[in-house]
Amino acid sequence: MRRGLEQDALREAPAIFLFTAVYARTSERYGDRAPCYVHMEIGHAAQNLSLQATALGLGSVPIGAMHDTRLQTALDLPDDHAPLYFLPVGYPAP
Repeated sequence: MRRGLEQDALREAPAIFLFTAVYARTSERYGDRAPCYVHMEIGHAAQNLSLQATALGLGSVPIGAMHDTRLQTALDLPDDHAPLYFLPVGYPAP
């Protein structure tokens, strides 16, 4: 996957989750603290998905490196949806 900086986990995983954020939604309630809360919540969500993957005998690896704007264009995401975090999930290597 070129938008994920050619990382093997993204190329080989049978499932890839992408976490995105709409900062304006959180900003309405929390103002300047919004980015901090958004990032914490994405971390919590990714951790829960990773824990569930492990419980199912799968592996996962969180990846934050990406070409944000290229990915947003490739996936036709709305302008206010910021891609923040990949979580590829699959069978761990033996």
